[in-house]
Amino acid sequence: RFQSGLGCKKIETMQNVNIFISSFKHQIWRRYYYFFNKEEVAESIKKRKGECKRCGLCCQASIRCPKLFYDDNDLAMCKIHDHKPDMCKIYPYNGRDFFPHLKDKCGFSYAE
Repeated sequence: RFQSGLGCKKIETMQNVNIFISSFKHQIWRRYYYFFNKEEVAESIKKRKGECKRCGLCCQASIRCPKLFYDDNDLAMCKIHDHKPDMCKIYPYNGRDFFPHLKDKCGFSYAE
């Protein structure tokens, strides 16, 4: 019984590591893509549907943003909302710009 608990903990840890690695890679990809495809990104954002749920999951997809906090209603807030980086303002900027583990949870979507 004790062994199976350790096995579950190890599996959970490995899943968290995999999520972190895939999210970190995605952070790198999205910055590269944005930098070299700004016009395409701007056009794609016009096709975005939905709205932010203010869950804060994207702000902690790989590493929790130090500017993230939650209000009294448990809604995510950005401490620098009026000055936050473009990369934050435009998430997700196309149908490929979702963190893999968050796509189904995000309030935004794109017609495929």
